[in-house]
Formats: sequence, structure tokens, C-alpha cells
Amino acid sequence: MHHKAGWAERVRDFLRHNYVERQIYIRSHGHVQFISLSPLTQAAFATIALAFFGWIAFASVNVVFKEQIIASKDRRLVKMQGAYEERMAQLQSAYDALNGQLVITEERFLATTMQLEDKHRQLAALMSQRQTASSLLETMRQRHAATTGSTAGAERGNKVLMRVERHSSAPDLADTTTGPRRMADTGRFIIDADENVGGTVDLAGLSELTGLAGDTRNGTVAQIDTRLAQIDRAQQTLINNIEEVTDRRVRELKSIIGMTKVIDPEVLIERRRKADSSAQGGPFIDLADHEALAGGTSDNGFGKQLYRVSQNLKTLADLEESIAKMPLAEPLVNYRRTSSYGSRRDPFNGRMAFHSGEDLAAPYGEIVYAPGAGTVTFAGWRGGYGRLIEIDHGNGFRTRYGHLGRMNVKTGQKVAFREIIGKVGSSGRSSGPHLHYEVWFDGIVRNPSKFIEAGHYVFAKQG
Repeated sequence: MHHKAGWAERVRDFLRHNYVERQIYIRSHGHVQFISLSPLTQAAFATIALAFFGWIAFASVNVVFKEQIIASKDRRLVKMQGAYEERMAQLQSAYDALNGQLVITEERFLATTMQLEDKHRQLAALMSQRQTASSLLETMRQRHAATTGSTAGAERGNKVLMRVERHSSAPDLADTTTGPRRMADTGRFIIDADENVGGTVDLAGLSELTGLAGDTRNGTVAQIDTRLAQIDRAQQTLINNIEEVTDRRVRELKSIIGMTKVIDPEVLIERRRKADSSAQGGPFIDLADHEALAGGTSDNGFGKQLYRVSQNLKTLADLEESIAKMPLAEPLVNYRRTSSYGSRRDPFNGRMAFHSGEDLAAPYGEIVYAPGAGTVTFAGWRGGYGRLIEIDHGNGFRTRYGHLGRMNVKTGQKVAFREIIGKVGSSGRSSGPHLHYEVWFDGIVRNPSKFIEAGHYVFAKQG
């Protein structure tokens, strides 16, 4: 309070010193009048005058320098507008660059997924071809198991008994056929060839990634890139496995045919193909994509491998067709071999003679099955054979069944694999109930035991 009082006193002293009371005298018509001006009034007039002259000065300067001020403001506005437009141009450029990258990324994803889908379709076609190739022998195995009362067919699945080549250690195809057979026409790709990369990728939804932004999109892109790479590796693993297994199975089936010692497997395949000139197969490969098989694209390795597997599957189908026409199954379920193929001492006169088949002893009435599909070319009585049935299986193979007690088929009749054709007897030149079984190829009698032994690798139970 003392401080405020001191300032007020100084102001009053200043006014009393500079603005003493003054009087203005006015004389008119001999009369003198005066006006008294107090210090406060003088201070008020001085303030008003100062304000007036200040305004006059400001207005004068503003009028004189108005254009320069306006021009300066215009320059500042132009500069600010230029900076703004430059910033907008930079943002637009960055947006265009990002959008271009998004478009390129989307196109790359679409191209990759289309390539994967194409491979997937081809793999599915291969698996379908494989199922077709193995269905014939599988049906025969089931039929054989049904007539023998064995569970071998059910336990073995679609695999040939793998004792022909012990050195083969390739993984079984059963572990690689799950993925493609699960494919649905929904745009979703499912493959379980490798449990470490199994799963699902929504191929149709990859294009929606352009709706994502920032870190979310970057993380999703990285995940999809990783997943696509996993699927590609899984597909390659699958085709490698299929090729390895089909190579092995081709070798095994050729070995089975070779066990009969009657014909080279390649010659038999060629004979079968000539007999059925319409036999064709393999996955569909568009003519526009033939470059892939000739090394003209970056994906030619997969294409060539696909072609090799397709050829293997075609060869596999031809081999199984050929084996299906060979009399490899045993004509009896329960029997005892009493006389083998080749030279022997005749049971009636004791002299050395050639035995053209095998004698399989069994009780009267034991069922005789056809060891392969074919056509009955003879069913009747023939000299020492007694009641005889002869079946033509095609590809040059024929079988004979002698000393029958009963015949269930007629000449010209077509018989199926493991169909009942007769019953064991002792007709003709026979010393007791048994089946005289012969196998002929290209008009020459062969050793039936070789065919039966080879059949064990096709129909016998694994263990």
C-alpha cells in the first residue's frame, strides 16, 4: 500500500509541476472574462491531442506505404501457397509410389497364387491318375482276399508286397496323397504333405490385402509370403515323393513280371499297348504351356518333373493292366503240390517223361478258380486230361485245368478273375483227386510255379 501511495504522489507532483492552474482571458465588448484550466483538464487535453496527432501520423504512413504493405503480404501469401503446393505434390508422389507398390504386390500375389493353383490342379490330376492306375490290381486283391478268406487285401491297402527290391527305402505314397484329394473347388488350397507346413491359405482372398494399410499390411504381406513359400515347398516335396514312389513301384512291377521268366516287361507293355491302341493318359497340360516341358519358363523344372511322373503313372497303369491279364493267382485255395513242372517218372509206367504242368492235390469237389480274367476256349473231355477247361487271358497267356470232376463254364464264355470254373476230380489219366494246372505263353507251355510265386508278391499278405 505504501508503494502504491508513493507512485500516486509522484504523479500528482508531476502534474502540479508541469500543469499548473492556468487561466484563459477573453475580452469582448469591453468585458473581460477568463476560463480556469485545472492541471487535470490540461493533462486530459494533452492526452487527446497526443492521440489525435498519433492517429494522423499512422494514417499518413499507412496511406503512403499501403501498396508496399499489400505487396509484402501478397509475397508472403504466394510463398506460403508455393510451400503448401510443394508439400501436397510430395505427398501425392509418395501416395502414387505406395499405390504403385501395392498394385505390383497385388499382381505378384495373384500371379503366385495362380501358379500355385495351376500346380495344385496338375498334382490333383496326377493323384487321380494314380488312383486310376492302382484301382485294377486293388480290385483284384480284394477279390482274391474274398475267395481265400484272407484279410490281406484289407490290411495291405493299395501297396504291392515290397520284397522284390529290399534296397528301396523310399517313403510310402500313403503319406503324400492326403493333400490333393482334399482340394475343394472353393479357391482354398489345402495340403498336408508335410506336417510342418500343413494348413490352409485362402487364395481367393489375397487380393483383399490392398485394403490394409501401414504396419498391418506389411505384417500380413510377410505372413502371406512365408505361407506361399511353404506351400510351394510342400508341392515340390509332394511331387518329389510321388516321383520316387512311382519309380519304385514301376521297378517292383517289372520285377514281378520278370519273375515269370517268360517275357521282358518292356516287350509285354509294348504288346499290350499295341493291343489297345486307344490307351492314353496323363494330366492335362495346355498346348500353350508346352514351353514348360521344353525348358522355356522359370517353372520348367516342375513341368518336366510332372511330365516324368505322368509317364511313370502311364507305365504303371500299363504294367498293372499287363499283370492283371497274367495268370498269377493260385487256382486252388487249399492244396498240396504232388508233382512239379518238368521231367518226372510217370506214375503209371515208371518211365521218365515230361510233365507239362503242376499237379495240385485237393479233395474231391474243391473249388477251382480262374487265376485271371479271360475267355473259355475249350470246356470238355480231352484224352488223358479228362474233363479239361482252357482259358485265353490275352497277351498270349492261356491256362489249362485237367482231371476236373465238374465244369461250371462253357466254351466261349467270358470269366472274371477268381470266378468259379469247376471242381476238383480225377477224370482222365489220373491216380487220384487233383488238379493238373498248365500255363501257356505264345504257344509254349511254361512253368506254373513261376507265375504262382510272382503272384505271391501281388496277392499274399504283407508281414
